[in-house]
Amino acid sequence: MTAAANLDATGKGAPEPDVDHLNEIAARHLVQPWPMAGQIGDEARGLIQSGEGIYVIDEHGNRLIDGPAGMWCVNVGHRCKELAVVLYDQAMELSYNSPWYTMSARSVELAERLAAYAPGDMSHVFFTTGGSSAVESALRFMQFYNNVRGRPEKKLILSRGGAYHGSTYLSASLNGRPRERDWMDGADDLVIKLTCPNPFRRPEGVGRDAFADWLVAEFEDTIAKHGAERIGAFIGEPVMASGGVIVPPEGYLQRIAELCRKHDILFISDEVVTAFGRLGHVFASKEVFGIEPDIITFAKGVTSGYFPLGGMMVSARLFEELRQSNHPEAM
Repeated sequence: MTAAANLDATGKGAPEPDVDHLNEIAARHLVQPWPMAGQIGDEARGLIQSGEGIYVIDEHGNRLIDGPAGMWCVNVGHRCKELAVVLYDQAMELSYNSPWYTMSARSVELAERLAAYAPGDMSHVFFTTGGSSAVESALRFMQFYNNVRGRPEKKLILSRGGAYHGSTYLSASLNGRPRERDWMDGADDLVIKLTCPNPFRRPEGVGRDAFADWLVAEFEDTIAKHGAERIGAFIGEPVMASGGVIVPPEGYLQRIAELCRKHDILFISDEVVTAFGRLGHVFASKEVFGIEPDIITFAKGVTSGYFPLGGMMVSARLFEELRQSNHPEAM
């Protein structure tokens, strides 16, 4: 074990854990995500003992670059003292309040700061506990929005092959990776899957320069087949993260956004991974890809993964339309 791994958050020495004992306990009690059926409930994975900056230290004392940043989370690195102090101060000031009845000054301040960075008229923020719940909230908002506007049939969701949007039931139903669809059930009656915008795996006979045209034509055909009056939202990651760090063809997202606006389909940009500096900006939708979505979902980097937080930014236009509906539950 290296000296760095023996330091606790205060810089003082901490006892080395008994790795063999921890592995034994983990195999008995700790259920790991996405196990093989033959190993479920009987598995111990590699132990990470500490972290510092871009590095983590494993059970053997190896100092490793945390390339995935945990899971696209630790944007400012491990052991950031400023964040640790903020966590402590907030816990001592107010550890919890229920947004059902009250609000905290910090949530108001953060909402204002996020609105200042968001593109277009995205001035409203709804906070959640993470990325999955942010996506789930965005989809439920779409359902609420169409119900209030008297369009209960406009609920279908367009997603894409290779996508990853979460682990709650509805958000996971959007995912397009084969193992998830083979092992888990989903709301298949609500979700329509489009082709993954991966130029490397484009359909046979379609040139790289023509791939964006092919994807847009597929999108238009899907709307024509199912009816714009039944499609409530399109959701897409600006860059597909878990699907293979897939950068879409030039202009593709802009053209999809235009079609969504034309057919009154909400465009949800899932920036759970791409926001907060991952692509050089607080939000990448407009700055990198030139789109102004109706909703942006975020999580992970907003707290650098130090504590659970997510949310969605919503266009002021949508709230104004809801307020004008005169629906008593929307007031």
